Amino acid sequence: MSNNLELLILLRRIAFGTECIAAVTGLFFLFNHRIKGALKWFPVFLTYIFLNDLIGLKIKPLFPDANNLILYNISTTITFIFIFYIYYQYCKTRTNKRLILFFLSLYISILFIGGWIENYLYQLQSIPFLLGALLLMASIIFYYIELLKTEQTREITKDLLFWISAGLLIYYIGKIPFRVVRDYYASISSYSILFILNSILTIIMNGCFIIGFIMNKRTTSTY
Repeated sequence: MSNNLELLILLRRIAFGTECIAAVTGLFFLFNHRIKGALKWFPVFLTYIFLNDLIGLKIKPLFPDANNLILYNISTTITFIFIFYIYYQYCKTRTNKRLILFFLSLYISILFIGGWIENYLYQLQSIPFLLGALLLMASIIFYYIELLKTEQTREITKDLLFWISAGLLIYYIGKIPFRVVRDYYASISSYSILFILNSILTIIMNGCFIIGFIMNKRTTSTY
């Protein structure tokens, strides 16, 4: 048990470090005019996520009842709205755009409805998160299908959104089952295994973002 806790602490520190590195790397390439279009806001978004997690970590000891969770509920909502916006901008077919816009509207609707069931001051959003994650994964698949149909297939590894999509897809594929069983496992001795997995997913996701910033060599158009 102690070994798991030590590993968890280490991985959480590494995950937090990768968040910082991803944000700084993105801002560096943004200021060097390597990122254009709607994706120019992605480094700013990563900086917000990093600062939000930093503030949440620092104030956690002040809230023994975990009512700092409102910070994470807000960041989760902003994340889904922003990422849906990104795929709405970069998916080209009208059908996909309409579906993504519907996904965003559905997520926001369920978020408000869920507020009558869950107290977002003291609980992490559950059903809205799971729905948003599934719909976001579908949006990523829409983007990949469109990308594979273009002439840019040979340059796919130089596409920033390709790497962002890979990181998000891997993260949410692992995050969904983590969130489903989180409440149950948090009350037993082996809960740390799940949080170790969550930290690993965060590291992989941010690693993909960093690779994407470095590999990105094309001007991202604005749609």
